[in-house]
Amino acid sequence: MTEIEKTEGEIKVLQAKLELLKEMENHKSPVEEAYKRFFGCYPHSGDRWNDENEILWYAFQVGYKSAKEDCKSAKEDCKVVEEPKPEREFLCNVMRNLGYSVNMCDEIVDAVRCWLPEPQSAAGSQNVNTELLVEGFNDCLRQMKEKLK
Repeated sequence: MTEIEKTEGEIKVLQAKLELLKEMENHKSPVEEAYKRFFGCYPHSGDRWNDENEILWYAFQVGYKSAKEDCKSAKEDCKVVEEPKPEREFLCNVMRNLGYSVNMCDEIVDAVRCWLPEPQSAAGSQNVNTELLVEGFNDCLRQMKEKLK
């Protein structure tokens, strides 16, 4: 085996080690993944990591470990199960379930649609609270109109 072949072999070994190290660096433990799901970032990430974050991270780990131990002692599989979102219930459907006729439902829905106020505008306002309030009002109004059908 020549010197070049030896060096090429060593380079291949070093590249494999480098790939493994990169993969290990990117791998996150289950507790780190849970922390990210709850807080929106991984622990020890970003420029704003400080002593308070360190205490919070420690407490989170203790709670996570405790919860896992409780699951083991209860001999249950403790997986997070997301509750299904409730189906959107339209005003027409509610009224039909109460015994109103289709024609009556349509008339009432039309009356409610006319009765609802128009969206508001915060144009020209220099108050952030007013702008947020108007935005929330308009969002609520939009959701109500969507549920009329």
